Amino acid sequence: MPEAYRSLVDNIVAATLIYGQPEADHEAPRPQAAVAATPSKSNSFLRAITRRVWVAVLLILLVGIAAAIMHRTDDAHLPSRAEGLSEFRVDQRRHLLVFIHGVRDDGLQTWTNKDTGQSWLDIVANDNRFSEFDIQTYHYSSMLFRSDNLAISDVADQLAFRLSSGQNQNYDRIVFVAHSMGGLVVRNLLLKNSELADKVPLVFFLATPTAGSDIARLVKLIESNSDQSLSYFARLIGFRSNQISAMTSFEESNFLKDQSSAWRRSQLFAQVYSLCAFEGAPTAGTIVVKQASAESLCNGKTIPTGDTHSGIAKPSSKDSIVHTVFASEVERLFQ
Repeated sequence: MPEAYRSLVDNIVAATLIYGQPEADHEAPRPQAAVAATPSKSNSFLRAITRRVWVAVLLILLVGIAAAIMHRTDDAHLPSRAEGLSEFRVDQRRHLLVFIHGVRDDGLQTWTNKDTGQSWLDIVANDNRFSEFDIQTYHYSSMLFRSDNLAISDVADQLAFRLSSGQNQNYDRIVFVAHSMGGLVVRNLLLKNSELADKVPLVFFLATPTAGSDIARLVKLIESNSDQSLSYFARLIGFRSNQISAMTSFEESNFLKDQSSAWRRSQLFAQVYSLCAFEGAPTAGTIVVKQASAESLCNGKTIPTGDTHSGIAKPSSKDSIVHTVFASEVERLFQ
């Protein structure tokens, strides 16, 4: 998604979470005089227009405007990012390092620091601790206002085909760096492909919503809102994403619940060293993936970054804590 529209979408999401919640079921008691002075509900049209309805109307307008913008930018953006693995550095080295982005991102800008203009892939390529690694980045369609995104499990299946063909079959070991939803893709991939999983000693999960995300509850909130007009307009403009719906919470997502249970039961829980990092700065006033969710299922170190959900994947230099810890763990495991 173009950077010009990222803050708009983030603020819409944050506003929805803050102002879109249901009102309390019961109002506080009022003085008898005030009750007497209040027009009856049946005779007052204004009384029927509650704060909740005004919020619904506001959200419809905001989402509609953003959707119109995003549909245009998404369609223009698609041809410039071919889906699949992109070769950043491929010289037929012994091991492979694959970077996988999250929702509403792509295989390039996810890892690029806007202040330095440098990609994390560049930092890795210039670090001797990764001298035995080819480097690739995986891009898949994940547009916030499109309903035709592949399900997370389908994204994982496509990645499995890519990694099981051509030169990719010949690597001794494969390491993944996965941001946000990309971590759910990786776990799904490894759970379904044992031969591939046997090659994976390490996955670095960056703010992965293993136990769900408050931001992901936006779609659920809109679709389940008691005001049917809100749900209708949400469907009309295409505000539905099966990827986001899968990341709500254990209580609302069978995908998350089943994946967590399957991972714990499998040998992968002990076999794959799961290094994790969590965000420490809010995005538009909201922590996208809370620490408890980000570090769930991790059996390795957990890194507090102090960055936003997006910034966690964009280290500014080789001295950034995210890169420093990751490089040290790779050196330890591959020495």
